Amino acid sequence: PAQRRGSRPVVCVGCGVQLDTASDRTRGRCADCPPTYDEELFERLRTWRLEVATAAKVPPYVVFTDATLEAVARHRPTDRAMLSRIRGVGARKLGLYGDDVLAVVAGGGPATP
Repeated sequence: PAQRRGSRPVVCVGCGVQLDTASDRTRGRCADCPPTYDEELFERLRTWRLEVATAAKVPPYVVFTDATLEAVARHRPTDRAMLSRIRGVGARKLGLYGDDVLAVVAGGGPATP
């Protein structure tokens, strides 16, 4: 795919190859490279996401994609500003889910019941 004007190429943290797909850029790695994130945290985030999606009656990817959760597990944000810099976390999702995601990252449960 063509690169957007003004965007910088993003390379895989594992092998250094340019990443062409949006999900690979969000992950920061090729699909073939080993994970560079905290796998236990990723699974806790997936569990939280499933609970939120089930309650909202939407597919889990509507809450966050796996690639976004992998990026959260890799960067381990400690505040909303750090979380907002992760691809896939826009203002709306930051407002809806930011505190819960930060609570899961910190090792606790979601901030909201």
